Amino acid sequence: MPYIRAFAFVAAMAAAFVFLVPIQTIARRRGWAVQHSIQTGFCRLMCIVIGIKVAPAGALPASRPRFVVSNHVSWTDIIALASLYPLVFLAKSEVAGWPVLGFLARLQGTVFVPRGSRKDIPLVNAALCGVLRGGRDLVVFPEGTSSAGVDVLPFKPAHFDAIQAYDGAAAIAPAAILYTDGARPVDVGWYGDMTFLPHLWSLMKRGGVHCRVAFGDAIAFEGKDRKALAAETEAQVRAMLHEMRG
Repeated sequence: MPYIRAFAFVAAMAAAFVFLVPIQTIARRRGWAVQHSIQTGFCRLMCIVIGIKVAPAGALPASRPRFVVSNHVSWTDIIALASLYPLVFLAKSEVAGWPVLGFLARLQGTVFVPRGSRKDIPLVNAALCGVLRGGRDLVVFPEGTSSAGVDVLPFKPAHFDAIQAYDGAAAIAPAAILYTDGARPVDVGWYGDMTFLPHLWSLMKRGGVHCRVAFGDAIAFEGKDRKALAAETEAQVRAMLHEMRG
C-alpha cells in the first residue's frame, strides 16, 4: 500500500505541475473563482494519497472574511484545512524553498514571513490585512512553530494586529487540530533534524491517520488589544483540543 501511495503522490505532483499550476496561476491573476476549487480539490487529493482522513466538527462563521486561528501540529495542517475551505496561509519564509511544501504553499498564495524578524512584522500584517480586504479567508498559526499536538503552545499576539487594522466586518474563527489513529492521538509532526522524504514515507506507511478539525465560536475583536485577542483565542483552541482528546 505505501508503494501505491508513493506512486500516486508522484503522479499527482507531476500532473499538478503540468496542468494545474498554469491554470491556477492565470486564475489567481485574473481573480477567477475556479482557483478556489483547484485549491480545495488538490488538497483533498493529497490527503487521500498520503492517507489522511479529514473529519471536521462545526464550521467557520458565515460572515466573511474569516481570520482563522489554529494550533499547529504539522505541515499536513495546511492541506487538511485547505481541503475544507479555500484559504490563504501565513508561513515562515523558508517554506517557499522547501521541496513539495514550497510548491503547495505558493500554489495557495501563502503570505511568507521572515523568521524572527520583528522589523518585518508591520509589512507582513499589512499583507495579511490586504488578504482580508480582498475578501479571502486567512489562516495563522500563532504558536509560531509546530508541536507534537499534545497541547497548545502560547499564542504570539503579533499578527492579531492585522485583524485590528482591517476596516470591515470580519470574524476571528478559532480552530483546533488533532491527529489520531481513530482512537488515540498520533504524532505526524516533521521537526528537529528529520528530513522531509523519509518523514513523508513514514506517513504513507502509517496510513489511516484521522485529522480531526474543530471550529469554535467566532470571537469579537472590537475593543480588545492584540494580547487579549491572542489569550482568548488560545484558551478556546486549548479547550477544543482537550475536548477532542478526552
